[in-house]
Amino acid sequence: MKLPIIIVVALATAVFRADAVGYADVHITYMQPAAGDAIWSREKQVTPRYPLELAQQGIIGCGVFNVTINEKGKTTDVSLVSSVPDKVIARPASKVIKSWKWVNSSELANAPEQKLIRLDFCMGGSSMEEAQARCQVQATAACQG
Repeated sequence: MKLPIIIVVALATAVFRADAVGYADVHITYMQPAAGDAIWSREKQVTPRYPLELAQQGIIGCGVFNVTINEKGKTTDVSLVSSVPDKVIARPASKVIKSWKWVNSSELANAPEQKLIRLDFCMGGSSMEEAQARCQVQATAACQG
């Protein structure tokens, strides 16, 4: 009998948090190499999911990451270069990046590649369009703690 009550309370809390937070978006900026010079690109060019642990805490911010992709298109290393807030988003953002599948989108042979990638995590607004617009603005600001 207690289990249904716990489930109802958990669902009500989740609904309340979603309403309180509004909408969330993740904006990706490929800083280096330039798009025309890159060997590897993400297999699926869809917006990554907002990391749950950041969303639950209402954390917005950005992170710049150095990403190493090997000659097989596998992410072998993700390291934080800078972030706002300082270091809070490193672990969840690294999980997002490590989950990406890479494909050779160039005419060059498969080879290791270093990428500099910025992820902006934005929340708020009354629609997904507003959250995306906030992310577009945030992505133009410096991302240094």
